Amino acid sequence: MTIQKPITLQEAKSIARHLGLTLRQLRSGNYRVNFRDGNETTAYDTDNLEDAVNTALELARKRALSSDYRPDRTPGGRSSRDDCSP
Repeated sequence: MTIQKPITLQEAKSIARHLGLTLRQLRSGNYRVNFRDGNETTAYDTDNLEDAVNTALELARKRALSSDYRPDRTPGGRSSRDDCSP
């Protein structure tokens, strides 16, 4: 049996940032996860930091599986390299 230490807010923020998301602690003490360009409708609020990190992982996974998202391409599916001639 492995005992895990609780994740810190800084560690959680770093994970979210690497996934292209934001995670911040609100004045209420709750946590908010959102896309960097997200708005109120895409935000997820929770009172549990572990839940916030798990939600960030799930949001990133869903975005990666989305047909419109390609990390190295523009939203239309064209690579910026497609515009360059050899």
